[in-house]
Amino acid sequence: MKTIVWDIDDVLNDLTRAWFETVWIPMHPDCRLGYHELKANPPHELLGVSKEEYLASLDRFRLSQEAASRVPDKSLMGWFRAHGQRYRHIALTARARDTVCPALQWLLAHFGEWFQAFGFVPSKRPGQSSGQPDRSKGDYLAWLGKADIFIDDSPDNCFAAERLGIESFLVAQPWNGSRLTVSDILMLISERGRE
Repeated sequence: MKTIVWDIDDVLNDLTRAWFETVWIPMHPDCRLGYHELKANPPHELLGVSKEEYLASLDRFRLSQEAASRVPDKSLMGWFRAHGQRYRHIALTARARDTVCPALQWLLAHFGEWFQAFGFVPSKRPGQSSGQPDRSKGDYLAWLGKADIFIDDSPDNCFAAERLGIESFLVAQPWNGSRLTVSDILMLISERGRE
């Protein structure tokens, strides 16, 4: 049985889009950017703010009831119902330590039937040390040694997984240039699973 390691934010959920549309735009009505124009991640320079200000806003959203109430895409849930039992599933997120518990709660509320493990790599914030041996998702995957497939929205994370011999899929987001949607990726995985 193959193991799929999934990113949470912007793969299993639409966190950045939701933050941008429900928090950033209402608080910055003069912002003329659309979500599709966020060509960098983090997008703080595009937004005209410091990285710290951007991360603080995103982290507040991660802790909000609005983020907790987000529902996954119906086609993604449909794939898990139809094919989820054919794989082992591990969630791997990179977040500020104080926002990790809401991510786990969200994951279990929507995908608890399929996920056997949850890991995180602490994203450093001002005044916090990581305190962890794994500084990146690549480090975590190397330690884990069990992943067959990795799905993420970061080219760097996918490249790190590929260097470890893990088949990687980059989910299309404005900042990465990929054209593969989550639905496209799931179709590819399902087709290969029938071979």
